[in-house]
Amino acid sequence: MNAKAAVAQRAAFLPAQRAVQQRRGSLQIQAAISRQRKEETVEQLEGLLQGSAVVVGLRYQGLTVKQLQDFRRSLPASSKMLVCKNTLMRVACDKVEGWSELKPATTGDNAWLFVNEEVIAESIKAYVAFEKKLVEGLPKEERATARPIDISGGCMDGTLMDYVAVKKLESMPTKLELIATIARLINQVPTKVARGINQVPTKLAYGVKALADGDDNKELVVGDLFPKPESA
Repeated sequence: MNAKAAVAQRAAFLPAQRAVQQRRGSLQIQAAISRQRKEETVEQLEGLLQGSAVVVGLRYQGLTVKQLQDFRRSLPASSKMLVCKNTLMRVACDKVEGWSELKPATTGDNAWLFVNEEVIAESIKAYVAFEKKLVEGLPKEERATARPIDISGGCMDGTLMDYVAVKKLESMPTKLELIATIARLINQVPTKVARGINQVPTKLAYGVKALADGDDNKELVVGDLFPKPESA
């Protein structure tokens, strides 16, 4: 091959070589952007977990974007909902103390609901109302067992909760109800209240409610309602 032919051959090869290099560079840029977005998402999830008392995974398959938007708008302003990859959620759960127990729920497609301590009942009531609205659109024979937006799992105080346990949270007392209950108990059984308030803060609602439910039995003490673990 003479020099002229070699130059011509190289000239013909250059565009293809440049295209390969450009694609390779583009892939590298995309990978860097993807990695950055993943890190930003994990950081966002960490912040949401740190500010939440309850986190619930909602199965959103079959729902339209409008339906999800309607549900989001029905939530209290402080409650947040985020769709993300399960792998990123697991990473965030490992980074924030008290949330690793949520990892069994990180399967399938989830919209994650993050709820702070002050609006637990209000947020779960919004979910129950949304579910009820979806069920009303189904044939009557399907309504009793239908779960149009199922729960993959929830977590509160390091405890994994199923569908039934999560829905029970709608009956948790509000802060005003707690204050009223505490005021009543202070007037009736000071000792029981003082010991009940020593419960872990995020479990105070359960503590007060259990104390109120057992208030008719004047001999019942907090230890009967909340026995210490055997290792304590």
